[in-house]
Amino acid sequence: MQIVPDLTPYGYEIIEELGCNREGGRITWKGKKLENNCFVVIKQFCFATADSTWSGYKAYQREIELLQNLNHEGIPNYLDSLETDNGFCLIQEYIDAISLAELENITLEKIQIITIRILEILVYLQERDNSILHRDLKPENILLDRELKPYLIDFGLAKIRDRENNASSIIQGTPGFMAPEQAIAPTKASDLYSLGATIICLLTNQKSSEILNLATAENPYQLEFKPLLKQLDRGFLDWLQKMVHPQVNKRFPDAATALKNLKELTWDWENLAIDNNRDSAITSESVVSDTTITTFGINQFIALLSKIPLSPFVLGTIGMGILGTAIAIGINIGYRVADKDLFHITIAAIGIIIIYITQSAAVVSYNTDKSASKEAMAFAIAVPIILVISAGFILGRGEAVAMAVSVTIAQALNLGYVLLQTISFQFKNHKLPVISLFLAVFLGLLFGNMITNG
Repeated sequence: MQIVPDLTPYGYEIIEELGCNREGGRITWKGKKLENNCFVVIKQFCFATADSTWSGYKAYQREIELLQNLNHEGIPNYLDSLETDNGFCLIQEYIDAISLAELENITLEKIQIITIRILEILVYLQERDNSILHRDLKPENILLDRELKPYLIDFGLAKIRDRENNASSIIQGTPGFMAPEQAIAPTKASDLYSLGATIICLLTNQKSSEILNLATAENPYQLEFKPLLKQLDRGFLDWLQKMVHPQVNKRFPDAATALKNLKELTWDWENLAIDNNRDSAITSESVVSDTTITTFGINQFIALLSKIPLSPFVLGTIGMGILGTAIAIGINIGYRVADKDLFHITIAAIGIIIIYITQSAAVVSYNTDKSASKEAMAFAIAVPIILVISAGFILGRGEAVAMAVSVTIAQALNLGYVLLQTISFQFKNHKLPVISLFLAVFLGLLFGNMITNG
């Protein structure tokens, strides 16, 4: 139990302890400024404690010096510092938030948005005239408020790049989050390694103390996380692998480059951020787990509509209604012009199977190798067209119509599968979205019948 300091002579009142730093004598309190009753964070360093160290004192000096010159919404404001009888205190803005370490599960979409916003903070730090390296990024040092807005805290190990290059000042960090080069010459890419390890903790539900379980004694800096996240999009996994590559020259060179690449992968991220701002509280009990299913043709289509202020699920549900209409129209026309014997029906059914398999193969190809995206798109588009033309040329106009209906049904099956998966990991209450999905299909079929039958 820590002795609560009396700071009322200095205009502050201690409310509760928030944490004790790993170096003894460094205690963080939630307090209140008596003048205006505003909450503050009070970081106390005590010279008189047995475990207090000179490095701890230097860390607080460094943090004060850096925070005085920072002005970013993602970094709690420096307010004051004061000397006490047995040490001194750093006073900062209080943020009503929890640390990422308190989150047990969180959706991939939210992780991507949080990561983008953290990278924006790092861009601010790195693009200053005197760029700053944090050197201790980890879940405990990132706060998250109810609007998914992250805050970077604890600049005790931070340094201005190209300064303090003596060994006693740079061999510092947290095992599992510290890049290999940080022990010799930290770079802008060093903080990216730490952020990547933090993201891996969130995705795999690993505690900070367990992150080294993903490494080996032979290569403690190589985090083997991909086998645990096979269900995620290959492009995002490759991006994350580059963030935590042990060789600094194979990592992104800086936060701006990593941010640009992530935004290119995360379509509609601005709309996702708006949606999350409307969410209820983010707490360690309320977040839900995530399984990401990527469908090539659907993602390409949604990317084109990313400016529309609708969620991907709503767009997908509308798409199912449109496909339902197309299927109903196609079946009615095909019934009139196509032969209805077993042979032709079998050909149409085989067409559905072939198209569904080829679309799935395109997805696998796209997720396995992003560089093959154009080939996968061409494959996904060409096969249905070839089948429809071949059916018309060999079996006549009626079978061409039937094959076109088969294409539409296969696309609807693919989209329906993705939407059902989306429901399973994005919605706590599955009943309403499932009803909405089936209602969209029903109304689409009904509307298609009305068009063709008057």
